[in-house]
Amino acid sequence: MAKKSGRKETNEQEFQGQVITWLNTEISKRALGLDTATQEKPRKTSGHRSDMIVWIDRLAVLPFLAIELKTPTTPINDPAFFADALGKGRYWKSKYFALWNMRDFEVYETTITNPTPANAILRSTHPLALTHVDDWLKANFKKDLHEQAVEILDAAVNHNISGISNQRAIDPEIFVSRLTEDIGQLRTIFYKDLKKASNTDRKLRKKLKQIATEQGFEGFVDDIDYAIAGQIGYRFIGQILFYFALRRKIPALKELQVSPTDVLPAALKPFFDDVRRYDYEALFKPEPIEALVPVGKVAQAIIRRLIAQLAVYDWASLTDDVLGSIFEHLIPRGQQILLGQFYTPRPVADLLVASTIDGERPFVLDPGCGSGTFLMSAYSYLAYAANLSHKELLSIIWGFDVSPFAAELAVINLYRQDMAEYENFPRINVSNFFSRNQKDTIEFPASQAASGTQKVPVPIPQFDSIVGNPPYLRSQNQDDLDPDYRKKLFQSAVAAGFDAGAKTDLFAFFIYHATKLMKNGSRLGFVTPASWLTSDYAITLQQALLGTIRIQSVIASNAESFFPQVDVNAVLLIAEKGPKDAPDEPIRFVTLKQPISVLTGGNGEYWARVVALAQELESNVSVENEKYRIKLVDPACERKGLNDDRTKPRNWSKFLRAPLSYYSIFKDVA
Repeated sequence: MAKKSGRKETNEQEFQGQVITWLNTEISKRALGLDTATQEKPRKTSGHRSDMIVWIDRLAVLPFLAIELKTPTTPINDPAFFADALGKGRYWKSKYFALWNMRDFEVYETTITNPTPANAILRSTHPLALTHVDDWLKANFKKDLHEQAVEILDAAVNHNISGISNQRAIDPEIFVSRLTEDIGQLRTIFYKDLKKASNTDRKLRKKLKQIATEQGFEGFVDDIDYAIAGQIGYRFIGQILFYFALRRKIPALKELQVSPTDVLPAALKPFFDDVRRYDYEALFKPEPIEALVPVGKVAQAIIRRLIAQLAVYDWASLTDDVLGSIFEHLIPRGQQILLGQFYTPRPVADLLVASTIDGERPFVLDPGCGSGTFLMSAYSYLAYAANLSHKELLSIIWGFDVSPFAAELAVINLYRQDMAEYENFPRINVSNFFSRNQKDTIEFPASQAASGTQKVPVPIPQFDSIVGNPPYLRSQNQDDLDPDYRKKLFQSAVAAGFDAGAKTDLFAFFIYHATKLMKNGSRLGFVTPASWLTSDYAITLQQALLGTIRIQSVIASNAESFFPQVDVNAVLLIAEKGPKDAPDEPIRFVTLKQPISVLTGGNGEYWARVVALAQELESNVSVENEKYRIKLVDPACERKGLNDDRTKPRNWSKFLRAPLSYYSIFKDVA
């Protein structure tokens, strides 16, 4: 039927109805603490148009936000427009009011006396190209208007939650809670898209398995797709949050803004590249994992909204301790496990660090650093033992990881130890440890660089200590490794002088390659699965630990798990590199009878207590008491046993199980 002459396609009232639908959809699907959005009977000064109100409680007449809507022909800076919007907010006694002309918008607190545009909580940065009210029916404009409606709502909600106005403080718990809600939505979208794609794309399924295997969580998490989708989502959020945080210290960085028409994440690249002039490559360098799943329209809208939310806050007013708390709690421990990031309990990491690192020889490496548990422990220990500054500590503590997500967390964790330090550049690198060799160079900011933008190639040093919890690889997952990566593992073992067996666990390759980066007299301390104490694949490893790198101690526990997130019996391995003709020292097989936290409890300086326990466990005599049992074993006997029968490993687990009285009775037991 032909349209009647002179009748408009739509009008402001119909568009207002659509906005109400959009707002109620947001209110119903998200925990915003709001009741509903309605069109209310207009005030006398509002003409015939209904007033648009968002309610905390409609029945209790508790309004939250009043929106004054005009057509695109009314300029956003029209004084009468502002007066109408303010009048509507005060009439309804709403906490917030907004003016919106379908092109631009502004959001304000109603309670401010004599507000001006300078008091806006949020103002749109990119006007839409609408010229007539009918334009909202066009698909592209409808989508952009929908996003603006959500931005207006979120501006008021976020301000109400945070309490930020004129440099008032952020409550970290509320801020993180609100932020993680957006993270959860983003992760869910990525997971759905990645799952759908991997179900039909064999190459993608294979790639996901390879990533999981190289990172060491294949077989240890229930859903690989969920873990990787979560890593991608958190990485985007971490980058954006860290960018806002950096602008507190580096004002030269541009204000992070994206328009409704910008394509993400491409539009973020110029901002992130700008940061890379200073450093933080581990956070902002583009990585292949980010391209595994497309960032669709809904995900882009969430990221845009998040940027707008973060822009509301006065970041310059945030204290370092508050911002540090936000970073610390952004990803709870339980979520890290679901994301394929396992952590070693801090008391375990601290004992291993105190047993491995010499405060007088402080160059430290974690070759598979994950989120930085061991790096943080080393930082704390060396601050105590060597009395070094934050900048000095960052220059001697190194970390590698194949996971961009893990490296991002490690950077943030070290960065937040002293956010007041301008030259705050952790030496974390996203890379395959087996492709790294001594004297290879990595660009880092030059020491004492006043501008923060000067970078120089820094050679990878020989390390005094290599410590960590490298990824494990069950033999049934060997085939999931990328062939080139698997080849690199065995080549690195050969280059280090070791003939690794076909089913060698991944952690053993970390030991072999680590020997190439160690000085004579340096130590290695790893959390490892206990399987190498008896398994056939460990013949080469046991021989290696009786050669140029000498096993010092193996520590087990009858009181706790050293690696509680995975179903693996773990032990602590401590070994020392020395010349081949170095005299033998006894091997200490230690079984703890109480948790490490109990053994290091008491009064006085914490690290002094940890060091004291580490020194006790390096006993030169066999001893058993209520705290631990130490069995000393002659390495010459074990070396001879391996040489006499090269087809079988030595059974070293027995030294951790049997009481010392057993060896007194059976004196011939080796």
